[in-house]
Amino acid sequence: MVTRSIYRIVEETAPLIVFYAIIGLITGSILGGIVNEIELLPGLLILIPPLLDMRGGIGSTLGARLSSALHLGYVKPDKTTKCLKINIYSSLILSLFMSVILGIFAWVSCMLTGLMCVSFTTFLIISVIAGFSSGVVLTFVAIFIVRISYKKGLDPDDVTAPSIGTLGDMITIICLLLAIKLVLILGLI
Repeated sequence: MVTRSIYRIVEETAPLIVFYAIIGLITGSILGGIVNEIELLPGLLILIPPLLDMRGGIGSTLGARLSSALHLGYVKPDKTTKCLKINIYSSLILSLFMSVILGIFAWVSCMLTGLMCVSFTTFLIISVIAGFSSGVVLTFVAIFIVRISYKKGLDPDDVTAPSIGTLGDMITIICLLLAIKLVLILGLI
C-alpha cells in the first residue's frame, strides 16, 4: 500500500517537476532580461527575494487549503462556495497587506545599509502593484490547478505546491516588470 502511494505521487509529480524546471529557466531569463530596468531603480534588488517568497508562500498555502477543502467537501469542483470565497478574500487581503509590509521593510533595509534607493513612495507603489497583481493572478491559477487536477483524478495536494511555487515566481517577475514599467512611464522616480 505504501509503495503504491509513493509510486502514484512520483508518477503524478515527475512530469510537472520537469515542466516547471523549464519554466524556472524561462523565469530566470526574464529576470536576467530586466536587469536594465532594475538598475534604473536603485535598491529594488532587495525587494525581489521576499516578494517571490511571499507569492510562493501565500499561493501554495491557498492551494493546500483548497485541496483539503475539496477533499472534505467544503469546496466543490464546479461551484463557488462560501469556503472558496473566504479563501479567495483571505489570500487577496494577505497579498495586499504583505506587499505593503515588504515595501516598507525593503526600503528601510536600503536606508540602513546605505544603498542608493528610490523614494519611499515609489518603492511602496512597486511592491504593492507587483505583489497584489501577482496575488490576484495566482489566486485564480491556484483555483484552476486544484479544480483541474481533481477532475483529472490527480491528488491536488501533490500537484498544487510545485505548480504554484514555480508559476508564482514567473508571474511575480512579470508583474514586477510591469510595475517597474508603470512607475517609469508615470515618472515616479
